[in-house]
Amino acid sequence: MWALENIIIYGLCMGAIYLLIAMGFSIICGVLRIFHLGYAYIFPLTIYVTWAFMQEVGFSFGWALAAMVIVQFALGAAIYRGLIRPYFEKEEILFTGLLLIALIVEKISNYFYPPQAGVYIPSTIMEGTTQIGHVYMPAQFVAGGIIALVLTGLFILFFLKTRIGMGIRALSQGIYESKIVGINIEGLYYFTMLLVLVPVIIGTLIIAPVWAVDPQMGWLYMNTAILVSVIGGLGNLRGTIIASFLVGFVHAAMCFVIGEPRLMGAAGMALAVVILVVKPTGLTRSETLW
Repeated sequence: MWALENIIIYGLCMGAIYLLIAMGFSIICGVLRIFHLGYAYIFPLTIYVTWAFMQEVGFSFGWALAAMVIVQFALGAAIYRGLIRPYFEKEEILFTGLLLIALIVEKISNYFYPPQAGVYIPSTIMEGTTQIGHVYMPAQFVAGGIIALVLTGLFILFFLKTRIGMGIRALSQGIYESKIVGINIEGLYYFTMLLVLVPVIIGTLIIAPVWAVDPQMGWLYMNTAILVSVIGGLGNLRGTIIASFLVGFVHAAMCFVIGEPRLMGAAGMALAVVILVVKPTGLTRSETLW
């Protein structure tokens, strides 16, 4: 009974955080229909640009966050305009360029702030531990899970109820058809590239006080994003939601039933193999946003 309670509570909280990590990748796959190999750059850029503004410029945490968001949005727009748009049809150039951007961000972060630099982002929402039933867990996890669920709900409402959201959904279902009905494809692509940054930045700030921060962190979280997106159906937000919690429960089971946290990654990948053997497109229809 104790193990089951831990699996449920930790699975829900971890699944919600995984959802923040993977949501942006899923939206990019669903709308732009590209496998964003540069997605890993967003995580270290969030941490180290914020830290640089705090330490080198002397900004307060709030102003450093605002400056970091501006940098993220500017770089996201530049990546779309300078790389994705001109090389959209040349996948080998596009994928290589996106991968190189992530590697460049990692190397620059490591040069100025190697792991021993002791980077710390004060984004703690709730300090200490909290008790839910018989389960003790970091209060930051609980706060992060709540924020993730609220943000996911807002994203769903945006895509289902707003004009821009419905335009993005239409774009994910077909570019040619979207052009016929007069949808501003270029504008929606730009908007999507900036929109996907929101859950990733929030998710990174939530996990920063709890999990390890280093210049290579982006690759670990991009692996999680890819795993969740593939299981759920590449590019399908509804499938990403289901897959995030499914992976969260599997990881929690490895910790509290098997007792081997180091095998969490392997267990998640094994789950992906089983699902893809049974249903090659993932749990839901791939390459459509909803």
